[in-house]
Amino acid sequence: MNITNIPKFVVNLERRPDRLEHIQKEMDYMGWDYELFKAVDLNNHGGCTLSHTEIIKIAKERGYDSVMVIEDDCTFLPYSKDLINKIETESGDFDFGVINLAPTLNRPVLRSEEQPLFLDITNLPPKKEYERGIFATNIMIYHKSIYDNVLEMEKPENLGYYAIDDYIYQFILPIKQSYSPILPIAPQMSSWSDVSQGQYNNFYTQTYNWNLYSPCKIPSEYLHGTLTNDLKSIKQHKEFTYVN
Repeated sequence: MNITNIPKFVVNLERRPDRLEHIQKEMDYMGWDYELFKAVDLNNHGGCTLSHTEIIKIAKERGYDSVMVIEDDCTFLPYSKDLINKIETESGDFDFGVINLAPTLNRPVLRSEEQPLFLDITNLPPKKEYERGIFATNIMIYHKSIYDNVLEMEKPENLGYYAIDDYIYQFILPIKQSYSPILPIAPQMSSWSDVSQGQYNNFYTQTYNWNLYSPCKIPSEYLHGTLTNDLKSIKQHKEFTYVN
């Protein structure tokens, strides 16, 4: 699987130049080429949904086998580049519907038996009644086999009711084998949310929940935002090593 060569679209609201400046630095850190996509601005979760579906329409029109959608609040972790390199050299080609590169886990998940560098987010273990689902779409890979399924979100009865991450959790993940890397590639930064209209500590939530629900834990050195930013400021990448 060649993640580096998958066409990439960065989603940015025109009225958020601060986010654009942030994500440009992040993409430069990763050395990735991308197209900038002007986000659909509805000031609610429908705008996020339509931004993803419009990009999927572009991918269909251009005949892309898969497409990566990157929201402008992603913050790549220092091991991300090396983990992606290992995925590309060790995983080979495999079928998938969605690869969520940094979900918010709100329920237990298992490591994939077939793909050891991934978590299995389709075949899920039992959850407690108070536990929820697998959410967030800050950095997603969609395969062409589920383009049309995702576009079903545009129907009025879906768009007005479901947030994109909830729809994918309920209606996409169960029907097509999907994955997440064994460690998150790019969690959301903590910032003001235009969808939720509030200040949210999303980086803490995503990384805390990951270590709560995933069998593969994020090393503590990467949970300190200041240290991570210091490494990235000098464009330093860390080798990915993981001991279960």
